[in-house]
Amino acid sequence: MNPYKLPDNRGKSGKITAEVVGQVVKRAKAIKESNQRLRIKIFTADLQAEGFALGRKTIEQILIANDLYRPQTRKRYPRYYQNLCQRIPNGLLSIDGSDMVVWIDGMKFTFNLELGVDTGSFCHTGFGIHPTETAKAVMDVLEQHRRNWGDPLGVVCDHGSANLNEKVLSYLNDCGIEVVPAGPGNPKGNGTDEGAFGQMKQVIGSICLNTSSPQALAKNVLEAIVSVYIKMRNKLALRRNNAIPSDQMITPVTDSQKQAEKHRLASHKSSKNADDENCDKIKRLDWIISYYSLAPTPAEHDRARHCIRYYDFEAISKTEEAFLRAVNRQASRRNLAYFFGILRNIQQEVDDARYRNYCRSRYNHETIRKNEENRQKQKRQSSAVPKIETLVKMAQEAVTGPAGNIRRFALKKVEQWTSEICKSARYIGPVKKKIIEAIGELKELNEDQKEKVWKSIEQFIKQKSKTESVTLSA
Repeated sequence: MNPYKLPDNRGKSGKITAEVVGQVVKRAKAIKESNQRLRIKIFTADLQAEGFALGRKTIEQILIANDLYRPQTRKRYPRYYQNLCQRIPNGLLSIDGSDMVVWIDGMKFTFNLELGVDTGSFCHTGFGIHPTETAKAVMDVLEQHRRNWGDPLGVVCDHGSANLNEKVLSYLNDCGIEVVPAGPGNPKGNGTDEGAFGQMKQVIGSICLNTSSPQALAKNVLEAIVSVYIKMRNKLALRRNNAIPSDQMITPVTDSQKQAEKHRLASHKSSKNADDENCDKIKRLDWIISYYSLAPTPAEHDRARHCIRYYDFEAISKTEEAFLRAVNRQASRRNLAYFFGILRNIQQEVDDARYRNYCRSRYNHETIRKNEENRQKQKRQSSAVPKIETLVKMAQEAVTGPAGNIRRFALKKVEQWTSEICKSARYIGPVKKKIIEAIGELKELNEDQKEKVWKSIEQFIKQKSKTESVTLSA
């Protein structure tokens, strides 16, 4: 029979000592010396079977700290157009174009298919077929969408000249539709249309007609095929909620939902236009481009200005030195692609080195062993506080002993031991009480001598109370 509730041992493994680290390192070195590959998963399972309550991450950090495993940090990916996901239908319309080819009697006819897809429901709302991608093609799709589904809140498109044409921008502005351009060189920014074209081309395949019809016939055939695809696509659920795209498009949306979504689109646009906190890195990049007389395209330049923000100044400085040496050896390396290739590798080395130093600061065998020795030494020193009886005996020697150096030496020891006893105690009152009781048990002394012994100790207690503000209670 299995227990209804399994015990949870998280947080119960205890403190990792130098002995535990040493045993893990010893077993790992044995595997290395036998010319076997150290596999963390198997190694962790073997240690846990032997009774080591250590997780995989902890064991990996121990091995990294003792130079038995190479650190592997995660690569940094720029957060690029990841937060632009619509939650209501007819909120954001994705528009893009793609080449479609029709073969007739061995002749190739290429058309630009402009397609509009709602990002919230994946409903295909309009398309247009034209010789090339033009502003008229974009406006035809917008007209179809508005005629069939109403005005969207925003339109997402790439940085193509047709999409950002003055006529298109003026048309959208007159209709009160926000423009949300996706960055150049990143298809994920307009992934809705890219996915739609991928599915469409997979379903349609290549179109080959064995006839001598003119170009108009090819266009009519393509229009019919795309129309069939869109009708069937809109009847199939794509998202996890199993909602039909065409039905989802006619779902009523309140004015408050529209205003909230419109506000989010405006915030997304304004965040891109905000002052860049990484302007120093961008200035360094512009200086590199100017100094080496690089000639990147506008798209390459914009992408470089975006990516440079995610790297450290340390990595950028080292990259400049490596790039200078590389360019001096071979002039063909004088380009941004080679610079960012070096930068990516150096940044990875910097991240790995930081992670390695972190692991060494926690789990290096020598370091943790020395730390434990220091703690034990401090513990022994703190536990070596003189006893009250010993202090009173030394004070008795300072009062009744032979005059001269012996009394001075005894008085100095009384001062030192009194200070140590007071520092180890939380309250001075109980300490004074114990000293008085110990003095009272000295049967060989009379009352005057006992009073002198107490005075020799009390003067140092009062001195401590003045310097450390300790409240005395008799």
